[in-house]
Amino acid sequence: MIDTKAIEEFLYDRELRVKYQENLIKQYENKTLVTVRINYPGVEKSNYITDDIVNIIYEEINTYYRKYIVYDRKYKNKEGIIGHFLFNIDFITVKRIMIEIEESHILGRCVDIDVYTYKDGEVIGISRSDLYKKSRKCFICDLEAKICSRAQSHTIEEIKKYFEEMYKLYKKKDHEAEQLSYGISQLALKAMISEVSTHPSFGLVSPVSNGSHKDMDYYTFLDSAVAIAPFIKTMAKIGYTYHKPILIFESIRKVGIQCEKGMFEATNNINTHKGMIFLMGICASAVAKVLYEEKSFDDIKDTIKEMVVNILDDFKNIHLKNNLTHGEKLYLNYGFTGIRGEVKNGLELVFDKILKEYENTTVKRNSFYTQILIHLMSEVEDSTIVYRKDIDTLRWVQNSAKELLLIGGVNTTEGQIKIKELEDEYIKNNISPGGCADLLAVSIFLMEIKDKYYN
Repeated sequence: MIDTKAIEEFLYDRELRVKYQENLIKQYENKTLVTVRINYPGVEKSNYITDDIVNIIYEEINTYYRKYIVYDRKYKNKEGIIGHFLFNIDFITVKRIMIEIEESHILGRCVDIDVYTYKDGEVIGISRSDLYKKSRKCFICDLEAKICSRAQSHTIEEIKKYFEEMYKLYKKKDHEAEQLSYGISQLALKAMISEVSTHPSFGLVSPVSNGSHKDMDYYTFLDSAVAIAPFIKTMAKIGYTYHKPILIFESIRKVGIQCEKGMFEATNNINTHKGMIFLMGICASAVAKVLYEEKSFDDIKDTIKEMVVNILDDFKNIHLKNNLTHGEKLYLNYGFTGIRGEVKNGLELVFDKILKEYENTTVKRNSFYTQILIHLMSEVEDSTIVYRKDIDTLRWVQNSAKELLLIGGVNTTEGQIKIKELEDEYIKNNISPGGCADLLAVSIFLMEIKDKYYN
């Protein structure tokens, strides 16, 4: 028996939704409207699976394209969950983005993502054919979806089964992503704790010394690292995706800001790991992306480069800014690109020298990490040293580290004596190689990643 009341209510809500879309795009001129709905037959479109599917796709768009969204709203009517977005980029680009989601996301075929623009006084929808794209295929067979829909070629039960299977597959993959991102975050946490546990460490905080720092100690770093780890997990999960690396980076930057707040709350406003958050977040999400695509360990380097291809744009027009960051001041004064420059090059020093040179070491871990730190100090343009002291001190640190490597570093008695002398001198003169510390943690992290996922 046909439920005419249900049909009338459905049609009424659809009409309201269309009017809302028209008013929305007229109100926000020169914007592109996106509407997300469930692609489900009949008038009974809302159940726990279909509602969750729309919510998942809605969050997918919000996560990876937040930078371009000026308005978003989600609500429920007789059509099920409805999501609206207004983008500040052209409708052709937006349509391509939405087609990619429909074709690449596990649940992409379960939703309709419509794109509209306002032109010559009317709302115009953009279709796949406008971009010379093939029509969407049917869920069940290989024919065009609109052909099967018109002919009602498949039963409601067949379609329901498809939705249930896709939803189960998504949940399985999402669980795998959760487990993987948690594992990555735990290796990041281990690496951060290993870095601060390294001693001697040339003015850095360690379990036996506050080094050159008066406002923090070993336990401050432990509190900070534990606070950071859940955000690293979030960034890793964002990286486990079909989306392009540059979109991953734009997405994790928002998480990084939240992570910094969590760090400051845990440390009573002491900056223990601000640079580490930036660096480790990029590395964790790049690792996840490479694992998602089942690529090799060496592909992590190129993925980082793709993620941060525009990173030096941060320095554009900084001469016009009133309040400069630590890094911006050093860029203006010395041309230092700091950690941005390191990631711009895909962490070449770490991948091409540190990881390769120390891959088969037999040195015990604490001494091993000290030796890596010395190597990093000999080459890194450490902005922390310059900020705390000056450019001449940086050159002295680099030259001293090179001399230390020449006499064997931790591997010789002469080197061990020199390390102790330098450690005391660094503390006395308030020198702290903070940038090298961050790269030491990342080096440890990547070694752990390689050992766990690639051996």
